[in-house]
Amino acid sequence: MKKFIKTHKKPVIIGVSVFVLVLILLVVWLFVLPSFNGNKYGDRLKEESKHKISNEVISKIKDMAKDNDSVIKISYHKEGRVLNFTIIVDSNFGINQAKEFASSVLGEISEDNQKYYDVQFFIDSDDKNDGYPLIGYKSKNSDVINYGNVGGSGE
Repeated sequence: MKKFIKTHKKPVIIGVSVFVLVLILLVVWLFVLPSFNGNKYGDRLKEESKHKISNEVISKIKDMAKDNDSVIKISYHKEGRVLNFTIIVDSNFGINQAKEFASSVLGEISEDNQKYYDVQFFIDSDDKNDGYPLIGYKSKNSDVINYGNVGGSGE
């Protein structure tokens, strides 16, 4: 074997180099390139078409916010399987009232969609109020909204 390699040094080097190059290209083609196509959520959104949040539901939530004088603004943003609601309230709106309002917003979303989506509430005051910002999170696997940073700063 050593004699064959010594007598055919250039073809052996070229052959080994081509083999290594083909191996590297194969690894890139099989493992790296598939990660660049498709969406960033992979298969997690494959049933999303069955769980659409309709414009009527969002309009109903926004109308509910308009009916409440203490709610200044509400905005909605869906990111993957997370529904985000940002709610700006009057400085006199209490923490418990804000929690009740978030629960009423959640009540407008169907049970089926609540089991599919996580829901986050970002509640802030228009003025510097000690209890705000208030962040609530309801997992698709839970029936309750959990709150963090209740009644003080998060520092």
